[in-house]
Amino acid sequence: MKPVIPIIALAASLALASAADEAGAVVRFSNNDLLSGSLESLTTERLVWNSSILEKPAPFFLKDVVELKLSPAQPKSEAKYEATITLTNRDHTAGYKGDTIRGQLASITDDAVELDTWFAGRMKFRRVNIANIQIDEQMALVYQGPTGLSDWTQTEEPPAWTYRDSSFRSTAAGGIARNCDLPDECRLVFEAAWRGTFALKVNFFSNDLKQDSPESGYSMTFQQRSIFLQSGKNQLALGRVANAFALQENEMAKIEIHASSKSGQIAVFIDGKCTAVWKDADVAANIIGRGIHFITLNASPVRLSNIQVGVWDGVVDEMPEIQPAAGFRQFGGQEMQEDQKPPVEEKPTKGRMMLRNGDSLVGEIVSIAGDMIAIKTPFKEIRLPVERFKTIALKPSARETCKRENGDVRGWFPDGTSIVFRLESVGDGTLVGTNQNFGSAVFKIAAFSRIEFNIYDSKLEELRNTSTW
Repeated sequence: MKPVIPIIALAASLALASAADEAGAVVRFSNNDLLSGSLESLTTERLVWNSSILEKPAPFFLKDVVELKLSPAQPKSEAKYEATITLTNRDHTAGYKGDTIRGQLASITDDAVELDTWFAGRMKFRRVNIANIQIDEQMALVYQGPTGLSDWTQTEEPPAWTYRDSSFRSTAAGGIARNCDLPDECRLVFEAAWRGTFALKVNFFSNDLKQDSPESGYSMTFQQRSIFLQSGKNQLALGRVANAFALQENEMAKIEIHASSKSGQIAVFIDGKCTAVWKDADVAANIIGRGIHFITLNASPVRLSNIQVGVWDGVVDEMPEIQPAAGFRQFGGQEMQEDQKPPVEEKPTKGRMMLRNGDSLVGEIVSIAGDMIAIKTPFKEIRLPVERFKTIALKPSARETCKRENGDVRGWFPDGTSIVFRLESVGDGTLVGTNQNFGSAVFKIAAFSRIEFNIYDSKLEELRNTSTW
């Protein structure tokens, strides 16, 4: 069979593709046509696609394919923590922040780091290709997503939010809400990216999903670099306004909210750093629901991904640094000055590792056994659970960036992480990929939410950027 060039009459498929954003699979071609359906087979040179608008499965050259969107299946993890390795292959030109791979640490040496992953088993990464390692404590989850719009309520008409590639994306001001059966003491974690000014309100412990300002729970507003908290019962501000200068300097952040409807303690973390802690002294008078809301406050686009809702132990084990005021009048407070500068942070000592409770230690990793890590400090060797760490310091070495290879593809996972590899072969439900970062690995095709092809073709970058937002 002669491979079909993807310039078919795809008018019908364009309508099908939007419906397939939440289910099924979609292939995008270099002329920006979309074709929904299912993957019949894949080789290093072409894919065979099955679609209801085609008489029979049709082959397409990969050189004409921009990306393949799939419906991944991610198993639940019983691990106590999750390690995230960020690699050095950042591409500033294309706006790619570099490969990020998550799993559990198996070993760390001067030359390599081994990670146990759910999608490719144990992988061994060269030390010189690793930018950093971050540790996140796993929590008992009541919600993980997003996986679609069907179980969320939108408060505006037309709706302000769309769903694509495991992310919510705003197109206008408006809210989206869901009953998450929030525990009395909960953690809400999400990754946000935006263009222009960041203006987002997050409601939690809400009992009214149809209102952007319910008379229950709490609302936390992110406005440029400022964060302030209000009580739903009277819409009054709690405590002082917090500064988060990273929200003004960057266009993406990992945000984590800890909240207790028992004690009234509420804390927010930006990129793993405790930014503010509030206390509602009148928490008993508040109406408590089990819903969460995300509300954009202007037309600047916002993308939300890797949303996790789970149980919190109710312990605030890290306090924020004393901050300058954030440029707003506090409830019952004084006028804050907009031109105040952020505090100068001390540069971390080489080899210093941050712990989850805000402490830090200097040392070298001796070994990792199960969930325990042995550290040689200047005083003695100690052993701690891996989940107690926020960051892992590797022995200093000159960093390298892996070579680009013809045939490189970029695979995206449901949690928004990604990895680049040269596609070598395709087996029964698996892909074999190679890369200078990790050597060779066998990936489960079902693990990928998206696979991008021709990733170094600059002419396709505009299409990729369109797909991103």
